[in-house]
Amino acid sequence: MAAVLDDVNLERGLRATMTRDASTGRVPVIDMRADDAGARMWDAATTVGFFTVVNHGVDEETISAGFAASRAFFAQDQGEKERQSPFAPRLNSGYEYMTQVRPSTGTADRKESLQITAREGAMDGRWPATPATFEADARALLGASRGLAARILDLLEPRACPDLAPGTLSGSHALWGAGGQCCLRLLHYPPADAVAADDATTWRAGPHTDWCCVTLLYQRPGNEGLECAANPRGGAAQASWLRVDPVAGGVAVNVGDMLSRWADGRVLSNLHRVRMPATAAECGRSRYSVAFFMQADKEAVIASKGGAITAGDYILGRIKSNFAKAN
Repeated sequence: MAAVLDDVNLERGLRATMTRDASTGRVPVIDMRADDAGARMWDAATTVGFFTVVNHGVDEETISAGFAASRAFFAQDQGEKERQSPFAPRLNSGYEYMTQVRPSTGTADRKESLQITAREGAMDGRWPATPATFEADARALLGASRGLAARILDLLEPRACPDLAPGTLSGSHALWGAGGQCCLRLLHYPPADAVAADDATTWRAGPHTDWCCVTLLYQRPGNEGLECAANPRGGAAQASWLRVDPVAGGVAVNVGDMLSRWADGRVLSNLHRVRMPATAAECGRSRYSVAFFMQADKEAVIASKGGAITAGDYILGRIKSNFAKAN
């Protein structure tokens, strides 16, 4: 599992260089309908590693339904959420409350989340009953997200993985099959007290890279807090953080560790974090977002100059490194 340890140690090494400072500005915004969308995506993937896509084809009604389902589920008391969707780390499915400990911080993220892994049997006994439309809404957003992520991988693949047959990357990610690992994650960051917000070791989500090929992040205006920085493997002595504020009608996208490994470092997964509230007004309100992780099927072999590992083994190792308890 050397491949896993390498990525975990990268995050752990950030503790000595952590800064809360972040610049203004925003990451590139790319129109998916534009003729130069692929070229602009490649430029963003090889520099900042984060970009926002617009005219992406995911219906706003589908996104809104996903957010509504998220709010309704998280509005219940903690015991009810745990009863409806018990968390199983090995399946990466179910509800968790402040149990994810980032190697970069050594402290638990200040959030609760619901993981929906699109694999046969992974959600058995874990589909929430509230709201009544939850499963249908989540499946619809999963399907639309997988379609968008596949288009993005198809645009990046010729430069990122020139030796692969066209469509290999997107074709390695199935929904609801026996080896499926794509995951929809509903995220709720509860209101914070001023003491926690001022604690330098506390983060809504500590700095980390994602385990997948690409991540899609749905966020709403007024829910700022996401920040990104280039991967230290690119040569930066210290991470320089850039805000990734929500864009109306946009979906934020970032490169993950799987694609970086598959591409032999031609693209680098980028660090990102969610800061604690910066003002009293922010402390008093929740933050919601929805992430889709395009994670290759368990049996897919991620072959690179550093060796080969199955996507299943890679994801399992990262899950073990990020949760204080394993079931």
